[in-house]
Amino acid sequence: MQVVGKIQVVAPGKAADLPQVMAALERWADGKFSTSEDGAAIIQRSGATAMTDRRDDQVGDQRCASFDVLEPVRTGELLTAARVLATEADLYFNCTLSLGVEGGLAPPSIDLFTPRFVREIIALDIDWRASIEGEHLLSTFARIAEADVEMFLALLQSPQRRLPLILVSELDGKTLAGDLHSRLASDVCGLAHVCRIDQAAAWAVTERLDREWSCYNGAVRLFWPFRGNQERPRNHPLWTRDRLTARGDDEVEARDRLRQDLRRRLLDASTFVADDQAFRRFVRLRDAPAVRSAETASSEDLVARIAQLEATLEARDAEISTLNDNLAALNVALRSQSTADEPAGEEPPPATVLEALAIARRRWGGSILFGDAVDDQAAALSSEAGPPEKVLRYLDVLAELAATRAAGALGGTVPTWLKDRGVNASIESETIRNSRDSMKRRTFPIDGKPTPFELHAKPNDGVSPDQCVRIYFDVQETAPHVRVGYIGRHFE
Repeated sequence: MQVVGKIQVVAPGKAADLPQVMAALERWADGKFSTSEDGAAIIQRSGATAMTDRRDDQVGDQRCASFDVLEPVRTGELLTAARVLATEADLYFNCTLSLGVEGGLAPPSIDLFTPRFVREIIALDIDWRASIEGEHLLSTFARIAEADVEMFLALLQSPQRRLPLILVSELDGKTLAGDLHSRLASDVCGLAHVCRIDQAAAWAVTERLDREWSCYNGAVRLFWPFRGNQERPRNHPLWTRDRLTARGDDEVEARDRLRQDLRRRLLDASTFVADDQAFRRFVRLRDAPAVRSAETASSEDLVARIAQLEATLEARDAEISTLNDNLAALNVALRSQSTADEPAGEEPPPATVLEALAIARRRWGGSILFGDAVDDQAAALSSEAGPPEKVLRYLDVLAELAATRAAGALGGTVPTWLKDRGVNASIESETIRNSRDSMKRRTFPIDGKPTPFELHAKPNDGVSPDQCVRIYFDVQETAPHVRVGYIGRHFE
């Protein structure tokens, strides 16, 4: 079977709390399984038969309890192995997920989650850490307001941070679908920290770290631990709100696609973490009497051979630990550079509509002719208007419209062509087009000449007036085929 996920935590000085952890495992088992007449474990939800194995070993002041479950899944079998170790002082918990796939060599198609008992165990009144000297763990998300920025930055930049950190920013006081932050915290408990950051705090972080490290206006960012080349911003994937919503028919679908993506990344990365040495030391202590018995009964040559093999094993363990660390770092780098739906090193999103306009000018100055007053119009907007990355995407599509028009006919109306590319646009109503006063408000200077505009794109609706943006444009027969006369507040 192939290891497909691993959660490993430690509570320094909490060895006496082992019974709490075992009780949480038993509660989970009682809710998941029933017992058939012949004593087999039956999964209550599916009715399938599972194999379970419990073991509890005591060696001196140390105790290790394990609970393994082998159950059928759609593509084969899933082994969930939980181990709890209490040494003289410290408490260790390890949960490993392993998958056996039937039907030949193929990647698993099952969507894996961390077991519910992991969240219950981390939620216990126990000071769990990512490692003996690592950071504290939370069983839910952390709220980051402006007053919490220093604490957040200390965690983000700490060289002792062992787990990834997922930052979920707000737009209009909400995260994607309203609950992305809480669902992610449940999904990746024990694998990553999840923080929900409000708008004021997000801007404060941007001011402290520079825009390349930013995450605001509903964006989500995955910060790997800072090791080696991970101190480069582009190695920490960013999903802007606009790109996220483009991945689904609605916010719920977009939310769940991101959750699945992050679960897979983090579970994959977790497999390269070596098991804590405390578990290996306990196994050797447990098996020592059998080894000593063999030494007594064996010849001197066998005793020497056993000693030699033990020394070799120690050296190999150290080498494996080093290789696992190196492989984990390489794996993280590779995961950051290649993703299924999103580039890991996406350009930082514009912070304002004015910045979005500047980027669009650099990209499309030869394809779009911008009006004389668009900079002043954009500068008058709220920093949260748009949002800015969505305005930039709309301008990108207008540049695509210009290129398509230069190559020939669109094959339909402009609003329909734009709708097919995710841009909400329309032409003004006949009432407005026939109103001299209304059209006067929709007349803007292009190369010094007043020009009326009837087409407009609508990046957002249903928000406060200072955040509602309209882009007025027209399409010409000759180059430049698209002119943008206005980027500013909605008139009504």
